[in-house]
Amino acid sequence: MRHRIPWGVGVLIPLLLAFLFVGAGCGGAETTPPPIWPGLALADHVLYLAGLDGHVWALDAQRNGQEIWRVPPADSKEPAQFHGEPAIAGDLLLVGTSSQGLYALDRLTGQTRWTLSTSGKPVLARPLVADGVAYVGSEDKKLRAVEANSGRVLWEFPADGWIWAAPALMDGRLYLGAMDHRLYCLDAATGQKLWQYEAGGAIAGTPAVGGGMVFFGSFDSSLYALDASTGEQKWSFRTEGWVWGGPLLQDEVVYFGATDHNVYALEAATGSLRWKFTAGDLVRATPLYHDGTLYVASRDGRLYALDPQTGQQKWSYSSDDPKTGQLLSDPVAAGDTVFVAIMNGRVAALDAASGTQRWVANPAQAK
Repeated sequence: MRHRIPWGVGVLIPLLLAFLFVGAGCGGAETTPPPIWPGLALADHVLYLAGLDGHVWALDAQRNGQEIWRVPPADSKEPAQFHGEPAIAGDLLLVGTSSQGLYALDRLTGQTRWTLSTSGKPVLARPLVADGVAYVGSEDKKLRAVEANSGRVLWEFPADGWIWAAPALMDGRLYLGAMDHRLYCLDAATGQKLWQYEAGGAIAGTPAVGGGMVFFGSFDSSLYALDASTGEQKWSFRTEGWVWGGPLLQDEVVYFGATDHNVYALEAATGSLRWKFTAGDLVRATPLYHDGTLYVASRDGRLYALDPQTGQQKWSYSSDDPKTGQLLSDPVAAGDTVFVAIMNGRVAALDAASGTQRWVANPAQAK
């Protein structure tokens, strides 16, 4: 089944359905269409965008987002189904589709190098690539380890729910959240399950790992900290909204957003609140730390630049489009520039220090 999302307010319908059915842990989870938003990856001054219309683009970040290639091509009659968040794997771009599994595209040309079947189920999670292996989650409820250069499957792990986010990797162990409310710890070499922990709601974001602990959010409105070796709960922090995106661990502080419009900074060791910042709408994306600044995207169409020590706002950028300009995707950065993908199909490049817009591109409307 293809999940095509109309422009405008309609792009939030799957999000709201997921909130009502999946987030609450109700029985409708397996029939609720997944949320889809644009995804960005950045390497060697090239932005790779998986857009809402199902195309994937390579854009020149140094030439105002000028198109290098798109797949399918503009004149193609091939269905555009690239709705997964892209990942860099050497000279390949890995990106999921809504019904045709995972594609490995040549980063220079966009040509298909190999494909991975997922039984017709969507691959929305950004693959995790490490040491020549790509770990790919799918709505067929499986995590696969595949050779990144060939697509050969090394092993499969069956979860009991959809997988909407990449796992995290640390010390030979994978930490995988799933919509079945469970966090799984797996042996990265074999896929063998080492332990699992059950939260009170679905887990839709990538965990953060460090300091012997693993951190993840859940649709039960909590952020959890577990012992990375044993799965024993160390602490949990309750918010007033679901924790959709993955947390960020930086300098022994955990940063994350929630649907209660807040961004939280917690002490990693104890879970005590360091500060809280209130955005204009829900925060789904994982915060980005870059050169001493925390960048937070919100559904209010703003990217906020915050002081990571205090939570004080340095600046904010507005997409100036309250109906279709929401920011639900993770920002990316390189050098002195931060890039954001907007729900109206545009990509903006911003000065990282001031938030000044350097350029904005609309590849879907480019000829």
